[in-house]
Amino acid sequence: MRRTHADVRAGLYREAAALVLRDRAVEVAGVQSVRVRLSRAKADVSAVSHFRELDDVRADLDAVLGDAIRGLGLARPPSLSLHVRRPGKKG
Repeated sequence: MRRTHADVRAGLYREAAALVLRDRAVEVAGVQSVRVRLSRAKADVSAVSHFRELDDVRADLDAVLGDAIRGLGLARPPSLSLHVRRPGKKG
């Protein structure tokens, strides 16, 4: 994490950071489910959208997740890889 004081250190588990990103992504209108895989260099997000246009959902998710990644306060924030799709057919 970014150091604001020279004598203070902090850490963040990847699973916890991925959970924060997933919670933020699920709050976007039209998102049915989200899967987040977080590594040191990349946040890979796959979302399923069920009633809005995919481009609108992708734009909203890009803005929300970009703010969430900056809000984590990491020294080297990961790049965002975002995939939005429709749910599969039933039956």
